[in-house]
This record gives sequence, C-alpha cells and structure tokens, in this order.
Amino acid sequence: RELRAAMESAFLRHGMTTSYEPIITIHGEVLHLHGQTNALAAGDMILADVGAESRGGFASDVTRCWPVTGKFSATQRALYEVVLEAQRRSIAKVSPGASYRDIHMESCRAIAEGLVALGILRGDVGEIVAEGAHALFFPHGVGHLLGMDVHDMEDLGDLAGYGTRKRSAQFGLSYLRLDRELAPGMAVTIEPGYYVVPAIMRDPRFASLVERFVDRTVLAKFADVRGIRIEDDVLVTDTGSDVLTASIPKSVADVEATMRS
Repeated sequence: RELRAAMESAFLRHGMTTSYEPIITIHGEVLHLHGQTNALAAGDMILADVGAESRGGFASDVTRCWPVTGKFSATQRALYEVVLEAQRRSIAKVSPGASYRDIHMESCRAIAEGLVALGILRGDVGEIVAEGAHALFFPHGVGHLLGMDVHDMEDLGDLAGYGTRKRSAQFGLSYLRLDRELAPGMAVTIEPGYYVVPAIMRDPRFASLVERFVDRTVLAKFADVRGIRIEDDVLVTDTGSDVLTASIPKSVADVEATMRS
C-alpha cells in the first residue's frame, strides 16, 4: 500500500491519474493481483505494473520488478535475464509492417531458449514452442495496443486486434491480444514474463507437456521466483520504433544501482 501510495502521489503531482488499477505485488505469478495486503520480506521480488494517464488522455502501461533487498539472488537474476532478453529481442522486431504475432513468437522462442539453458525446460526449442510448452511459464500474449485506453479498442473485441483473422486455439497463443501488422503511429506494449502458476502445473490438460518438457527437480531450485514481467511502451515510427519508457531502469545493474541510491 505504501508503494502504491508513493507512485500515485507522483502522478498527482504531475496532474495525472492512473490509467488502470495498479498491480503492485510480491505474488507476480498472479497476473492481475490488485490487492496490496502483503508485507515485504527479504527474498521477495516486487512486481509493479503501473501506468499514468496524461492530461491529454493517453494511457501508459509499465512493469518493472525489483528485489526487496536491493540485490537479486542468483536464481532471480538468471530468470530475470531470460525475460529481459526476450523483451529486448521482441522490441528489436517492432517496425512498420512487422507482424505482432511474430514479435510474440520471438519472445516465446527466447523464453524457451533461456529456460532450456537453465535446465527448467528440456528438449528441442523448436518442439517446445510448437507444442506450446513454453506457455506453462509464459501463458499470456506479449502485449497489446496502447492509446486512449490502456488496452486500446478492446471493447470492439477481436475486430480491432485481429480483423478477419482468427485466434489460435493453443494455450498461451490464444491469449494474444493483437494479431496485425504494425503501422507508423501505433503504440504497443512489449511485456514477456515468467510465472510459476500452481494451477497451470496441476491442470490435467497440461500434464503431458509438464511430464515431457519440465524438469521439476531443477525448477524447485528456482523457488524464490514466483513471477517476473518486464514491460515497455513502444511507438511504431516511420523507420522503426521509439521505446517511450526507455529511461526507466531495467537491466540488473541499473536496477540494483538505482536501489542503492
């Protein structure tokens, strides 16, 4: 509650409001947890998904994660770097004419590669992504349109986000909010993540994927990581993209240095 109050007071001092109800939590594995009821403890990570609405009515949507102690543990750092690399690779693909689905799939591949390198997932990366096993840990789409609403034009359903295209039936990919080619002037969020959701791991529908691709022994070694999401707002320009939220620290070194200061 104190963290939320501090963030909202900063918005108010600049004549702004929140663009949606903030998510500030030590339980990052719950994608939209709005209650701030927990005390912070050493070993916890804070996930803060908070956006301001400008005086002109435009919404922002930003997520950062910080270790409560000011320093990532080895396991937190390893998984944070996996998510950050996925975000970097996806942001690099944002440009006019780029397919937003391809941008999402870039994050999927990066997450799968990183988790295989750590030993949490096992097997061929291509097969893992094709089968959707990466979605056991990255169950949502890589982002959404941003504008006068934080999920811009979603009241129109898939008409705005998909046009004549149809959603995939595959778990994870089915939650992609936008499946269009990007054009100059569009603003989108890029927000890959890593989550350990007990309900997903226990779900009979995914038992085969868990059995084939997840090394539970290795996963248990990363028990201090519940959820990580890193999100930036990206404007599509005539020649590429502009990360509007680039000044907010997100590398491990910058996060730890900022917390020390």
